[in-house]
Amino acid sequence: MGIGNAIIEIAMENGATLAGIAGMDAVRVSPSHIIYNKMGDYGGVGTVKDEAALSDSPLFNWPDTVKSVLVIALSHPKDKPELDWWDGKGTPGNRQLMDIIKQTSRQIERNLNVKTRKIHYYVEKGGLFLKDAAVLAGLGCIGKNNMLLTPSHGPRVRLRALLIDTEISPTGPIDFDPCADCKVFCRRVCPENAMDEKSSIFKSMEFDGCLPGRDGAYNRDLCNMRMEKDITDSAENNTGKQPVIKYCRKCEFICPVGKKAGRE
Repeated sequence: MGIGNAIIEIAMENGATLAGIAGMDAVRVSPSHIIYNKMGDYGGVGTVKDEAALSDSPLFNWPDTVKSVLVIALSHPKDKPELDWWDGKGTPGNRQLMDIIKQTSRQIERNLNVKTRKIHYYVEKGGLFLKDAAVLAGLGCIGKNNMLLTPSHGPRVRLRALLIDTEISPTGPIDFDPCADCKVFCRRVCPENAMDEKSSIFKSMEFDGCLPGRDGAYNRDLCNMRMEKDITDSAENNTGKQPVIKYCRKCEFICPVGKKAGRE
């Protein structure tokens, strides 16, 4: 068994639903990493706003020794919405992903004698764009809803990554594009119309890639408005304890690939 297959097997045994390997050189020049620095303020829900917290974590400044990236996905089915509920300390699903990465890192180093590096979820704190890495690792493609679409679970997955200090043959990308002839139900169902037209910033920006939303038709600010409303709604229903935040997943649930995978 090759080292790549051994690493993927370890991740799957530790609870990952999907796993793949991407080359670090390809990740460095993937669409999100290229356009990020051209976008200016990337602030919004789910980003770090404290500048002091970022001072020691330059963007995309991973060690030169890192050659590969293990990307894992955890299934998030419709009948387990609580995996994505923010409880003040994170989400149950993300804690599962962190545990899988921790166990996998330990076993790779112990059993395969390969150095690994755990990274933060936020790109502002040393992380990387997980969807780009997942595409390069062969987990799926970017959909018109600006989410990762996997053949087996559609967009109903959550991602984490682990850096690896050795050259491993990548497992992707793969030939998979369910959006080619889709009627873009995701764009119709969005309560904020966040995918109705090409965002102004991308009208003046040229880049060779498929993000965001494959054609630039994704407005992060509008999507963040929905998330802010979800936070406000949760606070209004507060009973005295930390309110659980239930974020919108409409574009995720309407996706035909995810519905087929969920046998709905």
